Amino acid sequence: VDDVEVPCVVGTWNLDVADYAAQSEAYTLGLGLPIVGFAMSGSGKITFAGEGLVATDVVLTTTGTIVAGDTRTPLNQTSAYTGTGDWVEGAGSTIDFANWSNTPGVGEITVDGSSPTIDFTDIPSVGITCTATDLTLKAPDAPLSSLWHR
Repeated sequence: VDDVEVPCVVGTWNLDVADYAAQSEAYTLGLGLPIVGFAMSGSGKITFAGEGLVATDVVLTTTGTIVAGDTRTPLNQTSAYTGTGDWVEGAGSTIDFANWSNTPGVGEITVDGSSPTIDFTDIPSVGITCTATDLTLKAPDAPLSSLWHR
């Protein structure tokens, strides 16, 4: 019987919220959005099954204060959802997703009706870097990547 090598991604990974928050803050400030006291908290988990299924559960809350002249508006936005789909190893350093579906979490608050933060809907091929302890996923042309640990 031949040993079949299990792809590096198979297993459960936890989102590095501090890394994602730092990228989000830099991106937001880079756009010139007047936010002070930016912070992000929460958690995220993604599980890749060897049978080609993937599931994610993410709850992130972004806080801060939007400053426009003398007006200060508190920001407190939560993105909570689960997502599922199919995955296969792609060409090069990619993973191909199909049949991705997101379900908003209970109590999700959206300011502008935007989609969840880490969302692979309609993104068939995602860049990947994987080691025994770290996984990075980045959609093509996305301003942020997501770093996961196990």
